[in-house]
Amino acid sequence: MNHSCVVNDGGGANDLVARFAERYGFREDELLNTLAQTAFRQQNGSVPTREQMLSLLSVADSYGLNPFIRQIYGLSDRRGGVLPVISVDGWTRIMNAYPESDGMEFHYPEELVQFDEDMKACHPWMECVVYRKDREHAIRVREYLDELYRPAVIKNGKKFPGPWQTCPKRMLRHKSQIQAIRIAYGLSGLFEPDEAERLLETQMGEPVPDLREYESKLAEAASNEVKEREKKEIAEPVSSEPDVLDSALAEIAGELLPAKDIAGDEVPDPSDLEPQVLSFIGQIVDRAKGTGAFTAAQGFAQERFKEDGNALNYCLFRLDEAQAASAAPAA
Repeated sequence: MNHSCVVNDGGGANDLVARFAERYGFREDELLNTLAQTAFRQQNGSVPTREQMLSLLSVADSYGLNPFIRQIYGLSDRRGGVLPVISVDGWTRIMNAYPESDGMEFHYPEELVQFDEDMKACHPWMECVVYRKDREHAIRVREYLDELYRPAVIKNGKKFPGPWQTCPKRMLRHKSQIQAIRIAYGLSGLFEPDEAERLLETQMGEPVPDLREYESKLAEAASNEVKEREKKEIAEPVSSEPDVLDSALAEIAGELLPAKDIAGDEVPDPSDLEPQVLSFIGQIVDRAKGTGAFTAAQGFAQERFKEDGNALNYCLFRLDEAQAASAAPAA
């Protein structure tokens, strides 16, 4: 991940940076660095690459969007690219920039529904109507709540309500508005926040492991090994065999990395890891904290990152840190 974003090649890139620097009162050599540390900084704290920055600036320039007030930002995808994410204010800005724009209105039924106890009551659908001066017929787009609603996130056994719980009507309105603007003006290659997050989850290509299921497999493997040892009439009690679970874990996880590749007391440096890897590690740690299945999580890390020593070291460090924190007495 690049931490320096100074542009030194010619042509369009220099012109693009020069336009933005002049527009927002920056020197050319400080514009990208400022954006990298503020408007374009990723949620996990990583800094986008220079190429990703220029890609976002190109989209912002094309549609007259201001990144400093979050009309546009970016989310790194798994392929090294970046998704241009447009906030609802940005979509409205795009629509109003067209001279053909003639306003919009919303329609919805009086009926209210609730999908779970966490959410406020909401209309089952919302329709946005966009009018254009150069079109005889208005553009109507209806979005349905049951296709969009996302339940509250559960971490460490606690629910954390999100916008779909606290303000579902507003979320549904934004969804219909953005889709209507997109169709009315033929916009493509742009994403709204919720849509971008769902796409990145799909791009991961593998769900975050259900560590409770993983723990069950671990216990089953351990039980089978105990039975095999009993058949061989091993005299020692199973309870005195501390390597039973470890052996089962090794069997599930595959070949473990050599000890020299696993970090000791030194804190691993995650700066070289891709944002998607850091995000995936964070999800593994959160799942382990929520279920208490730290052993299974460590086994999964050994298997998942056996070809990436840096990612393995960092994941194991985070899991050890989380396990120690969970075991500490409450203040």
